Amino acid sequence: MNTKEFNTVDKMIAHERLKKVKDFVEDGDTILDFGCGVNSFLLESVAKKIRMGVGVDYDAINRNWEKNISYVKHKFEDNLPFTNETFDKIFLLAVLEHIEIDKVNKLFLEFKRVLKKDGLVILTTPTLMNKMPLEFLANLGVISAGEVYDHKKYYQKKDVAKLAKSSGLELVSYDIFQLGLNSRAVLKKNN
Repeated sequence: MNTKEFNTVDKMIAHERLKKVKDFVEDGDTILDFGCGVNSFLLESVAKKIRMGVGVDYDAINRNWEKNISYVKHKFEDNLPFTNETFDKIFLLAVLEHIEIDKVNKLFLEFKRVLKKDGLVILTTPTLMNKMPLEFLANLGVISAGEVYDHKKYYQKKDVAKLAKSSGLELVSYDIFQLGLNSRAVLKKNN
């Protein structure tokens, strides 16, 4: 996720998205923020609450501002650089739609591997209903055109459910927000 191009409106949207997931972070959690970008909004906002947080992105910048937060510069190809059962929670905030379609299933299998038992994957992604508004705003220069035109797929509930099932995770909740333009899904590792 190339958050270097984020303008003020992009940052406002990112902070609204953050409000939909922050309640899933519990005291002492070990979390992975996959696709954290250069801004690391999630890790910055929960650093005092968690035991450890790792931000992963091909644009990750090690900011060294909290001793329990680290960054890994990594472009996903077929594995994650972590041992089995490392994380309580994995977050993908407006990231899934940017991942190459042929890598999505492998990535979620890796998420299952690095999640602890009963661990959660929490993700947000724009809905198909949001495609036209996003492209319109991008064309006007209101939001980052690079981000919008990098979308590989607009995921719907059935897509997320299928992805969960194929990776051995369970879709435990799915809801839409921002007038149906974005969704939040929670997937759980049961074994």
